[in-house]
Amino acid sequence: MSVPAAASAEPPGIDDFYRAPAGFESARPGTILGERPVQLASYSQLPFNAQAWQLLYRTTDFTGAPTTTVTTVILPAGAPPVGGRPLLSYQVAHDSSDPACGPSVAMRAGSGPEGVFTQSEMTFVDHALQQGWAVSVPDHEGPSARIAAPREPGYAVLDGVRAAQAFAPLGLAGTRTPVGLWGYSGGGLATGWAAQVQPTYAPELDLRGVAMGSPAPDPAAVTQLGGTAWSGLAVAVLASLSRVYPDVGRMMDAHLTPGGRAAVDAMSGQCVARAVASNAFRPTSDFLTVSYAQLVADPAVAAALADAGLGASAPTAPVYVYSGVHDEIIPISTVDTMVDRYCRGGTPVTYRRDETSLHATLIVTGASDALNWLRARFDGAPVPSGCDTRTVTSTVTEPGAAETYVSTNSGVLGTMLGVPIGPR
Repeated sequence: MSVPAAASAEPPGIDDFYRAPAGFESARPGTILGERPVQLASYSQLPFNAQAWQLLYRTTDFTGAPTTTVTTVILPAGAPPVGGRPLLSYQVAHDSSDPACGPSVAMRAGSGPEGVFTQSEMTFVDHALQQGWAVSVPDHEGPSARIAAPREPGYAVLDGVRAAQAFAPLGLAGTRTPVGLWGYSGGGLATGWAAQVQPTYAPELDLRGVAMGSPAPDPAAVTQLGGTAWSGLAVAVLASLSRVYPDVGRMMDAHLTPGGRAAVDAMSGQCVARAVASNAFRPTSDFLTVSYAQLVADPAVAAALADAGLGASAPTAPVYVYSGVHDEIIPISTVDTMVDRYCRGGTPVTYRRDETSLHATLIVTGASDALNWLRARFDGAPVPSGCDTRTVTSTVTEPGAAETYVSTNSGVLGTMLGVPIGPR
């Protein structure tokens, strides 16, 4: 039985493995530059019995320049499914400006409680492994941990897929490997970028389907959370936009209060859980000397927010979107707008508007229907053309979702007891 290695006095973090080797710029996107086996754990200390490796690979940043990042690739126990093993790229809601909060660190044994939000999403990685799928979990914010950068998360996701396809221990079929993408919230945003840039950036991939939960298509909506329990997310997004867009940085510098400056500076050393907890219910006036309306009316800020949003181009792969009608972080109207743009652009979209779930609950209740939809794509089930939008009481009531919810979560209990993760 594989169990987490005992936590050392020095928890895992950003080490020399993450360093880009000299001359990496000349490598093709997706080229593996380094590899190592790693021991994963559920919530830092509990068993997660699956073979895993980290791959350092060449990718592209939002300006089009070469860069590198890391993905954690995981192989389930047991023989591959009949017809070959699919690959799922699962994007976690990293949502932090600290590279040490990335999934490649938080998922490892002994990483500690700081990455608890990422660690909780290993439940859904577990669900995918139970299907017999190989899984890639990329550090989609890149080495500089940029939260709201446009395009870059999509490049990181797709190049992580390329690296996984080329990594022999996973036993995949190269570009013939069926590929799926899945993510929720900030992970849904990264998934959306991957879906949008895939037709031109990685057209060789056999992308069967894309599942996006509450995907934050309009970062401007997240920056309006001042005074709520989620104020820290607003600060995190504004802090990251300041680094991505120099004109936004100058605007922010001119209008930050001393408390706002301290909060922005602290973001570079905080994972999302601490960023949210330390800034909960702080009004915008705690951070800025101008109103929020004045800030976003600035041409540089408005242009950056528009550039960082989803919906400007339509994916060609089928898309499944699920979001809460009463989501307190991601307004449903912003998701409606994104879906409408995709539909008008010709994307086949299945859209479920969940009436009972909030943001922190839909990630759990919506997973089963998303998983079933992805399984159908891997199995070759036809996707109806056009768009299928329905408002439902709960996505758990969709056909087969309740059964999948029970079976996959029962499997998670086995995982925490050290059972090898794979088809039961």
